[in-house]
Amino acid sequence: MKNILFWIGLVAMSTALQFCKNENSPVALQKVQFTFGVHPTAPSGGRIETAEPVALLLSLENSIGDPVFTSKRIALLHIGSSLMTDPIDLPPGTYTITDFLLVDDDNNVLYATPKAGSPLATAVTHPLPYDFVVSNAEVTNVDMEVVDVSQRIPEDFGYATFQINYINTLKVAVFVSIDGEVSMTTAEATLTHGSTTIGTYALEARTNVIAFSEEPNMIYRLVVTKEGYRTYTKDFIFSELFAALHGEPLKVLLNQFTMLAVVDDDLFFSCTIGGGASKTIEVAWGDGTHEEIAFPSDVEPTGLNHTYPAPGKYEISITGALETVWWFSAGFNLGKIDAIDFQALPNLRVMLINRNHGPETVDLSLNPELESVAVEGIPQLKHVILPATHHIFDMNINGPNQLSTDEVDAIINSLLLSADRTRPGILQFDRSFEEPTNLMVGPPSPVGIRDLTWLKVIGRWTLIPDLDI
Repeated sequence: MKNILFWIGLVAMSTALQFCKNENSPVALQKVQFTFGVHPTAPSGGRIETAEPVALLLSLENSIGDPVFTSKRIALLHIGSSLMTDPIDLPPGTYTITDFLLVDDDNNVLYATPKAGSPLATAVTHPLPYDFVVSNAEVTNVDMEVVDVSQRIPEDFGYATFQINYINTLKVAVFVSIDGEVSMTTAEATLTHGSTTIGTYALEARTNVIAFSEEPNMIYRLVVTKEGYRTYTKDFIFSELFAALHGEPLKVLLNQFTMLAVVDDDLFFSCTIGGGASKTIEVAWGDGTHEEIAFPSDVEPTGLNHTYPAPGKYEISITGALETVWWFSAGFNLGKIDAIDFQALPNLRVMLINRNHGPETVDLSLNPELESVAVEGIPQLKHVILPATHHIFDMNINGPNQLSTDEVDAIINSLLLSADRTRPGILQFDRSFEEPTNLMVGPPSPVGIRDLTWLKVIGRWTLIPDLDI
């Protein structure tokens, strides 16, 4: 499966468009190097055994005090009696150095820049914190001074300890799109490594900093949740993600409607979506193209049609006025789908995937306004998850499909519990949509048959195939 272009390429109208441009536009990065001289003696004595520093541990904040690096390890280059770091990339702006430590291969601190107010602060011209500016110059050189720590204690430099604990800082900003307007929002986040939960975080409607002291080259999973919205999941290696973000926050857009389209040799994909009159959505087709679409009316769905450059699987992402969407349909082999996520459509009333290559799972658990659902003739279908409460009075799960007895029992029970006795309904669940077999999908268990009986007698539902009662 191709990488899911979960937020990459998202473009929503007006503010949403700007959001995505900011997300994906390259940052004008500049080269920054730190230079300094290391002398064999320091105030009050020198180092008894000569040791060579091999790396700088740098902690850096931006102009508003957010961490950019925390104990970032940067290799050193020895040039005569002087040292300089490998260049690092930073966007133009003002930065503050908060920690500046030279270490050996084992991360033992050999030299340090004292902090303001410490006993050794007067030993250097620029005690910490120290500000510098990155401009549009080709390379920014920052000249620092360091002092030998061998005959001093950490408190002399303004540190409680020289024991280095790596702290990784990931900036995260969460957004939602309402009626085409993108704004920051609150959410909950969980960070895990394998089966170990590293931390849970309450994210505010701003740029948040998630800090954790773990190995930066391991694989982590970030899960962002907000009630009523889809769950965002991202697997990443911290060092790689940090480098790719270039100091920018990870932007999480919660409410996007996504589907994984399967495109055959005819290169054509088509589905239908209905929303609020004159409201617009933005479709990122997954091949680098985007399209803005306005709904013609409140009652007339519109077609989403696209021709792809080559066969394959493409992640389609839709943003914009999703809260107005009430209809979705794809069928008859014109809109083949491997996966689909309906969680961003809270007011969806009609969902039809008919006689089509479709997903294994159709999760409608966050669509409580549903009235009509058809997942007819989907050979791949294994799971249909209905909301705890809903308004469904028209349900079609005709085969062929792979729905088990337990799955069919759960569907029947959900229909029974939410049935409106003043509004008769219909359930179609024949094993074949083409020629009636009078055999039930599943088939239902005796408990399922009991619930079907109540659905027919008390709920006044039509069952196809019917029960012999």
